[in-house]
Amino acid sequence: MQAAALSRSLAQISKSKTNHFYSPSKSNFLALAALVKSSSKPIAIITSSSGQSQEIAGALAQLVDQIEVIDFPSWETLPHERLSPSAETVGKRLQALHRMNQLSSANPKHKVVVMVSIRAALQPVIGGLEDHPPFEMTRGKDYLLPELALKLIEIAYERVDMVTRRGEFAIRGGILDVFPTTAEHAVRLEFFGDELEDIREFQVADQRSIATSLSTIELYPAREMLITPAVASKAREMASEFPGLSEMLAKISEGIPAAGMESLAPVLAKKLGPLTQYLPTATFVLLDPELISSRAKALADTNEEFLHAAWDTAIAGGSAPIDLSTGGFLELTVLLDSIRETNRLVEISSLPQDHFVDLGLREIPTFQAGGAATDWIIDQLSQLQKLVITAKGHGTAERIVEVLSALSIPVSLSEIVREPTSGSVMVVVADLPHGFFVADQDLIVITETEFFGVASSYQSPNSRKLAKRRGPQVDPLTLKQGDYVVHEIHGIGRFKELVQRDNRSQVREYLVIEYASPKRGYPQDTLFVPTDQLDFLSRYAGGEAPVLSKMGGTDWARAKGNARKAVRKIAIDLVKLYSARMKSKGYAFGPDTEWQRELEEAFPFQETPDQLTTIDEVKRDMEKDIPMDRLLAGDVGYGKTEVAIRAAFKAIQDGKQVAMLVPTTLLVRQHMQTFNERYGGFPVNIRALSRFQSAKEIKATLAETASGAADLIIGTHRLLSSGVEFRNLGLIIIDEEQRFGVEHKEKLKELKHNVDVLAMSATPIPRTLEMAVTGIREMSTLATAPEERHPILTFVGGYSEQQVAAAIRREMIREGQVFFVHNRVATIEKVAADIRKLVPEARVAMAHGKMPEAALEQVVIDFWEGKYDVLVSTTIIETGIDIPNANTLIVDRAENFGLSQLHQIRGRVGRSKERAYAYFFYDPSKTLSETAHDRLATIATNNELGSGMQIAMKDLEIRGAGNMLGGEQSGHIAGVGFDLYLRMISEAVSEFRGEPVSSPAELKLEIPVDARIPPEYLDSERLRLEAYHKLSAASSSKSSRKDLDAILAELEDRFGKAPEPVIQLLQVTELRQQANRLGLKDVNLLGVQAKLSPVELSDAKMVALSHKLPQLRYLQSSKLLSVPMPISQGIEPISSSEVIDWLWQLFAIVFEESLGKATEPN
Repeated sequence: MQAAALSRSLAQISKSKTNHFYSPSKSNFLALAALVKSSSKPIAIITSSSGQSQEIAGALAQLVDQIEVIDFPSWETLPHERLSPSAETVGKRLQALHRMNQLSSANPKHKVVVMVSIRAALQPVIGGLEDHPPFEMTRGKDYLLPELALKLIEIAYERVDMVTRRGEFAIRGGILDVFPTTAEHAVRLEFFGDELEDIREFQVADQRSIATSLSTIELYPAREMLITPAVASKAREMASEFPGLSEMLAKISEGIPAAGMESLAPVLAKKLGPLTQYLPTATFVLLDPELISSRAKALADTNEEFLHAAWDTAIAGGSAPIDLSTGGFLELTVLLDSIRETNRLVEISSLPQDHFVDLGLREIPTFQAGGAATDWIIDQLSQLQKLVITAKGHGTAERIVEVLSALSIPVSLSEIVREPTSGSVMVVVADLPHGFFVADQDLIVITETEFFGVASSYQSPNSRKLAKRRGPQVDPLTLKQGDYVVHEIHGIGRFKELVQRDNRSQVREYLVIEYASPKRGYPQDTLFVPTDQLDFLSRYAGGEAPVLSKMGGTDWARAKGNARKAVRKIAIDLVKLYSARMKSKGYAFGPDTEWQRELEEAFPFQETPDQLTTIDEVKRDMEKDIPMDRLLAGDVGYGKTEVAIRAAFKAIQDGKQVAMLVPTTLLVRQHMQTFNERYGGFPVNIRALSRFQSAKEIKATLAETASGAADLIIGTHRLLSSGVEFRNLGLIIIDEEQRFGVEHKEKLKELKHNVDVLAMSATPIPRTLEMAVTGIREMSTLATAPEERHPILTFVGGYSEQQVAAAIRREMIREGQVFFVHNRVATIEKVAADIRKLVPEARVAMAHGKMPEAALEQVVIDFWEGKYDVLVSTTIIETGIDIPNANTLIVDRAENFGLSQLHQIRGRVGRSKERAYAYFFYDPSKTLSETAHDRLATIATNNELGSGMQIAMKDLEIRGAGNMLGGEQSGHIAGVGFDLYLRMISEAVSEFRGEPVSSPAELKLEIPVDARIPPEYLDSERLRLEAYHKLSAASSSKSSRKDLDAILAELEDRFGKAPEPVIQLLQVTELRQQANRLGLKDVNLLGVQAKLSPVELSDAKMVALSHKLPQLRYLQSSKLLSVPMPISQGIEPISSSEVIDWLWQLFAIVFEESLGKATEPN
């Protein structure tokens, strides 16, 4: 089939003396494949967009053997924006340039294609980049760590405490962590002296090594403009000349990268030139030249706007003129002229023109679902056409054969792509973007998408994206000076610092917590919390700044008492709900079918570990005869819908109906589209029910629902109204359950009787709450971000009409959409009118909460369908709107928003693989308050997805808890703090279920042992706190030696071989575990006596112990046991290890009934 399809195009291209060809846009990938096959030189294909580049690259990989495709991406930013491109993009570009520099036409069988969008092609490239090969590091070679650090800084890697992003590195002792700009995973390099002993990948989520060992790594720079001595010197000279640029130039002169500094490349770096300089022997192809021409003009216009908006003021007042224009996009004519000077330039147009050679390729008609394709196929076969249908997976290919065989159409399934016979259909497994018709070959190719009338989402396993790292849980002890904390015994305080104190040969670290003054005029009380008692502490979250507690006061005890009463009621309700569900008889679904396997294989991404676990949990619940009641929590885009797709399909396979209840008509539309795509080719009848269906459609849907003909019904609360009857309902899927009113929930309770329920929420549910209700309401959490998502490029500055217009136009160039947030209904119409004047070509819509509900929903749906470019709205977009094509956010008067609100608004963009932009503008005519300044600085810094957003996450988690537990709980949460409140719920639930209640034991363990994490081993205070927190959690009576071994393995993996104080800290933690199991509250060995309490001793036990410990003393009233401390032989004091061993022996003797016989201590 390949040979037949390409033969005419090959012949036309090879014999033609022209470089101008015609091919319809949906079949131009075939013309390109023919060109690649016929050329012995590299081919550089210039496309109108990065999306078109990806589509073409995928098709060429299917059609051309021995092909290497080099992707040269464009910056996410425009050349004159005061934002820098990401390290990942820079790495890919430099890797591509390095590979281009190595190209040779020596092997004509090895085909090389460079894919470049017009945006990337028009951007000048700094000269000399090809002279900088990647920095290589090889196992077994010698390196000096200080020199490595300087080298990494030189190639623009940023030194940090903990590596989480590409372009970062960290050094701890003899370990170097680095995240190469082009690598899938971060890399850990371990040195023995100067020798690089081991290179292994590690996961940034948990910082643990992956088993894979590497022999070498390549490090491409994280910036294209490196701060060389020459660049720094030039910046120093310019700083005095241009006061408006002084801050940026001062940073550069000191070797510190500054955001947007690439815009100064024309005056700081080597001469810039076109991309063609890297491809002197290549044949260039201009694909759709008419579209490329219009894109090039739009890019030039927007680029000019950014140049003036971002730099005019900064450059103004300079003592000499400065021309940055050469760093902007080239004119298209300049690029094409530079190509023609040394290279062949081929144009393939999708518009027929007189002087263009027709390659004989044609598009096939578009078919709607429902048999139109099969009718057309029968007609074509009657004309003895040869017909090929491509399917992306074997399961789909087999189903196509079944469908055609049932219609008595001659069809065969071929494992290899070969020539079909006339008048028959051949089905092959291949992934082509579109079907086509080759006129002189009587050959028609149809893809499965065209055959079924809906887009399938299958991708080959090789093209599947790996899951990204799991987003970290909010660390309750990510503390900075001034943060509020909750101590379970002493109440709400303020964290001051982390200090070391030396106490009788025992060096320990303490958190210093400030409390309220005991009396007016007195200084504040201070509490020193040892790092082995961190499980008593949590970061306060629960509302605005709380009142500090008084140590020993009654207010804290009262707040805890009130909260405990409230959680007891919650616990009773939860346990009642659980008991009722356990008594109900539900339907047990059967095991997975072959079709279920096919559906799951067609998922276009690699499932994340969270997804696999959740899917397994849902299926196991469904296969039980107890009705499922599971809550699935995870951010939009984290994979909840795929879980629902598989659960619904499983129910439908058993002949059951599925009802999917969603809060908005937009979600009905979105889910209809998604489910139709995923169920394409399977005999599943999906119906919608909302106010946007016509009366006739609603009547038909209700009839099919009642008769059982409708398998899946997706609807708003209309699904709950009278007149909706199900014949055989087996599963209810509820999206955002908390957004339905009380009356809807009552109706839902009737519907849920004996039926499996899967509820989904985009509001994160706290892990602690998840654990508290485990087994009562089953819960699953998806916390792994998709690989395609990138950090959001964030700009904070004074409002500028030029920048607003440029930002909107830049998004429109890539056919995206813009959210413009203005939070005052009174002036929103004027703002929308101003936007229309600023960008006349933009289609602008307006949305706010005071509009009629139906009108508001219609505007949002129209925006989702692409009928508008800009949506000017109030904060109604804060939650519940998922529009992947909207990837620019502009917030007006950002100083008036709270931090977590800003985070949530920003979360509306960055939901697709396109890089997202967020602009937070403040009123430049007013002075920013210190609080507003801090908020905007924080939002500008924390731009990472799923991390660095602890404040927003905590706020969302409180909301998530309120959704589950009831809004009236917010007062109690504010009183005692969020984490302690959830712990109380967990304890109350355990109590009502008759399970042992585990709470932190206040154990004072004071022994003369140097047990700590020295700053020389781990200099980051944040990372030391994290390690102490893990050890504190592992000191409970339920923990084991295995938990401590895991912590030690992690410490040594991340930070190198643990020094003696760390080993002793783990030994002391194990001793603490044992003391907690024995119920001890005090173990003191700092005087001449070892004191243990409380210890219960009978008279008989006292007599028995006095034989083993002759100098033992016991105070019955205080249950205090005192034993003389051991004295070593000679003048050397007893060692730390001897102290620990002796205490273990003492525990064994005193508590021998539970521990067994032990030897006597010396």
